[in-house]
Amino acid sequence: MTFITAEYRAKQISLTEARARQQRGEGIIIDVREPAEFKDGHLPGAVNHPSTRFSVTDYRAYRQQAIFLVCQTGDRANEIARKLHKHGITRVFVLDRHLEDIALETPENIWSVDRQFRFLLGILLGLFLIGYHWASDYFLVIPIILCLGLTITAIIDKCYLRVGIARLPWNKGAEIGTPSPVRASAAMEVGTQ
Repeated sequence: MTFITAEYRAKQISLTEARARQQRGEGIIIDVREPAEFKDGHLPGAVNHPSTRFSVTDYRAYRQQAIFLVCQTGDRANEIARKLHKHGITRVFVLDRHLEDIALETPENIWSVDRQFRFLLGILLGLFLIGYHWASDYFLVIPIILCLGLTITAIIDKCYLRVGIARLPWNKGAEIGTPSPVRASAAMEVGTQ
């Protein structure tokens, strides 16, 4: 005998409404991305509880207020919302827009992790073209690795190369949860939208 159950869908809330409720002390914005992603840029006042280190005890402290979840695309936020619902924490909302849709402006002299990631992909593909054409067929390994890596990261919705880039020495700034002055000014722009 098979039981079909409807999958839990978290309630959505607009970024504007979540920010207003947070400012009134009625809720908290929790960013469930990895610490390196969080450090790269996040919403003002958000706290970081990575989805890969989920523990319901981290969320019990916020039981008396609404919890507004955000991530890069919405997948991880919805996953955490389902887990919290299973543990009886029901005042959970997922933002209707996520960080891929929200422009966190960075000054021109600082490259975001995404921009560094795209630059690295371009360099690797250029290296492949030059090496394959003038040196050896072994350079064919580069696009094969890139193809597999991009496909796998799309399926699992986690990009470990991006996280690795975020951990490079020149990307290290303030401690997690306290953005560097550059990131703080970018986050303030989001707060005024």
